[in-house]
Amino acid sequence: MQKVKEIVSSILKDHAIDTVYFVGCGGSLVGFFPAKYFLSCEATKLKVGYINANEFVHATPKEIGPNAVVILASQRGNTPETVKACQVAREKGAATVGLTFQVPSPLSEAAEYVILYEFGDGAVVENQKSSYGFKLAVELLNEIEGYAEYDKLLDGLKKMDGIVKKACKEIVPYAIKYAWEFKDDSVIYTMGSGASWGSAHQESICIFMEMQWINSSVIHSGEYFHGPFEITDKNTAFLMMKSTGRTRALDDRALTFMKKFNDRCMILDGMDYGMGELGDVSEYLDPCFHTNVVRVFNNLLADVRNHPLSVRRYMWKFDY
Repeated sequence: MQKVKEIVSSILKDHAIDTVYFVGCGGSLVGFFPAKYFLSCEATKLKVGYINANEFVHATPKEIGPNAVVILASQRGNTPETVKACQVAREKGAATVGLTFQVPSPLSEAAEYVILYEFGDGAVVENQKSSYGFKLAVELLNEIEGYAEYDKLLDGLKKMDGIVKKACKEIVPYAIKYAWEFKDDSVIYTMGSGASWGSAHQESICIFMEMQWINSSVIHSGEYFHGPFEITDKNTAFLMMKSTGRTRALDDRALTFMKKFNDRCMILDGMDYGMGELGDVSEYLDPCFHTNVVRVFNNLLADVRNHPLSVRRYMWKFDY
């Protein structure tokens, strides 16, 4: 957290920040959704944006300027759209923070401030990409407006590594069941609400579509009854990232209906694995739980389908 504090302190010395934008592509953008959701819920003055890097380049919001901080992420630091977005933000006078797993890289050279995050099986949860984006959001809010739950939230983030490691062991039998259940499905829908909608989105586009070539779409639990529930039948495959917070009621409503017509829904509920001990800040930390624990299922699904998560049809093989 010290690195984040130093960056935020330095930014606020040179900028009267009133706008925070999270920018990236694919999983790197979705990893910022918890931070975006947090600020949308808690900030009373700060404006927050969340946008695809290439859209940022071609349709740069007018509020990007000296009073904005733009936080970007790219795994290898070489995503062309994200690097260009960083350059555009700096040209507009905004403060820029680049999150990457690789230094040096084009993004680390383009950004004013750089955070090197941990990635992989041994990564500590609070040192992962999405956690750093979240910590930047929390620190900015606390310094600019004040945040009463600041200590409680950061303490909860520190506890996440233990909760996740324990859950990854306990969930194995359940994950095996659904890996075999879903291995032959050609379509799997993901669902979520609140901060966890981002986790459901990431699972849909990055795991099912990108890494397993399974057709998928993310459904917000609150939107389920406004169109998507018509595809529900006994054979439809769902994966629900269930909230432990205020939007849990939306998830429960969808699940109550689904259970009448469908029994093929895998539910990842942090309440079953210790998230309840974090109190009312747990909803903001749900994505840390979901994106880490679902990896157990993802690895098993790849194994039973004989389709490694590293296999690609087009990515890194063609110009696009």
